Amino acid sequence: MKFVADMHTHTIACTHAYSTVTENAKAASERGLSYMAMTDHSVMMPDAPHEWHFCNMRVIPDFLYGVRVVKGIEADIISFDGKLDINEYIYGNVDWMVASMHGGCMPSGTEEQITSAYLGVLDNPKVFVLGHTDSPDYPFDVEAVTKACKEKNVAIEFNVSRFRSNRSIERLKHLILPTCAKNGCNIMINSDAHFHDKVGAFKQAEDLLKEIDFPEELVLNADLERFENFLRSRGFKTNSELTAE
Repeated sequence: MKFVADMHTHTIACTHAYSTVTENAKAASERGLSYMAMTDHSVMMPDAPHEWHFCNMRVIPDFLYGVRVVKGIEADIISFDGKLDINEYIYGNVDWMVASMHGGCMPSGTEEQITSAYLGVLDNPKVFVLGHTDSPDYPFDVEAVTKACKEKNVAIEFNVSRFRSNRSIERLKHLILPTCAKNGCNIMINSDAHFHDKVGAFKQAEDLLKEIDFPEELVLNADLERFENFLRSRGFKTNSELTAE
C-alpha cells in the first residue's frame, strides 16, 4: 500500500498534543503524504482550543512542505440523535470533520442508542469519517452502521493510536474490519497523531490488514486516485483542482 493522506492529527492547540501544524506537515512530507488534516478537538473537550482557532484557520497556507493542509476538526458526538458539539461559526469555517465519541462528552448508552447516534451523524455533509469506533465503551450495531456508511459515502476509521488498547484492536480485527469488508464499507487509516513522529506512521495497521486479508480497494487513503475520487464524490477540491483556481 502507498498511503497518501493522514486525515486525523492534532496540534498544540490542544494541550495534550505536542507538535505544531508546521511540524506535522513536515513529518507528513517526509512520509510521502499528499494530504494532512489538522483536526483538533471541538469545544466540549476540556482542553479544546477556543472556537476562534477554527474560525481563523484560513490564515494557514493550503500547502506546507508540499502537503495539502486540510482545515478540519474532530467533533464530538454528544447525543443519541447524532448532535455534534459545534456551533454555526465553527461549522462554516471547517472543511473536514472526523466525528468521534469521547468519555465526558458522549454519555454511555445501550447498543441501540449508540447505533442511533452514529446513524444520525451520517446525515451531516461535512462528516467524512467516523473516528475510532472501536471503543468498547460505545457498543453499536456494526452491521447497520457499516451498511449506512457505505450508503452515505462515509468512511470508518482505523485509528492507529488504538494499538495501545488490546480490546480495541480485538474489536477492529475480529468485528469492525471484517464487517466493513463484508458490506463494502470504505475505511481510512489515520494516525490520530498527538506528536509529529506519529503522522503517517501506518505500518502496524497495514500489517494487520494484510493479516486478515482486508480488501485493499476499500482502504481509501492507500492510493492517490482512490482517495481523490472519494474527495470529489463528496464535493471536496483535490490538490490539482485547488491549485488550478
